[in-house]
Amino acid sequence: MRQVKPPNPNPHAPRFKLPAGACDTHLHIYGPFDRYPLVAERGYDPDPHSTLDDYLRTHRALGLERAVIVTGSGNGTNNRITLDALKRMNGSFKAVALLNPAITDADLQELKDGGFTGFRIKSHGRGGFTYEDTKRMVARTQGFGWHIEFTPQTVADAVAGVPFLNSLKLPYLFDHVAEAEPHHHPGEREFDELVKILQNEENIWLNLYSFYQQSESGAPSYSDMVEVIQALIAARPDHIVWGSNWPHASIKVATPDDGDLLDFLLAAAPEEKTRNAILADNPAKLYGWRK
Repeated sequence: MRQVKPPNPNPHAPRFKLPAGACDTHLHIYGPFDRYPLVAERGYDPDPHSTLDDYLRTHRALGLERAVIVTGSGNGTNNRITLDALKRMNGSFKAVALLNPAITDADLQELKDGGFTGFRIKSHGRGGFTYEDTKRMVARTQGFGWHIEFTPQTVADAVAGVPFLNSLKLPYLFDHVAEAEPHHHPGEREFDELVKILQNEENIWLNLYSFYQQSESGAPSYSDMVEVIQALIAARPDHIVWGSNWPHASIKVATPDDGDLLDFLLAAAPEEKTRNAILADNPAKLYGWRK
């Protein structure tokens, strides 16, 4: 089993003042493992320093006020660790679930009441949750106000998933920057299609987390991703959110300083109003906080 590196325990504070309600919209927590055991079919062993308490030290160091926990694959479709964390955080955190298609209606209701605002799927039904499963789950959770977090493999994969996602008639979020990479730029066909979708589809959202994994120039500035993300932000500044991807468990690059991931916004979103929207206003709308 692959043992991952620990998260950076001492991230530097961002070089700009975060707005009230600033939110990290994508993180995972693991452990303590004796209380929240990992599933046997996981792809890696999370570092023991990946608990909620470990994350909260980073959260406070960065000056964040809100966060969204996405149940990690190491926990399978058992969302108990996330539910318990939401109870501790008393409304300042929300969550996105990994679901088993056989989940009971009572358990779905518990997730909704506990602060979950959607569930995650992968393109082409990878990860055991098919498009048909998704349709059935959307019907079962009608009225919950939930959204879909969609994980593509490539930009072309993201674009190809739009007709299906639009058919669900509820908000959907592309994670991993829709897999945009440094070679993507205005004028490149697949990237232009993604930009057009951002501009024209009411239900689409995009999360900037994981841009550091796409970058070839690397830390601390990730400069080769600036132009790419500037174009995506310009296409739909009111539907873009930021996340850290803490504790960076499944990455193949060096563990980032989470302060650098926030400072990246100084280049990608140089206008304070736009940064504030990405960090606070937009997450409040998508995840259901009052501003």
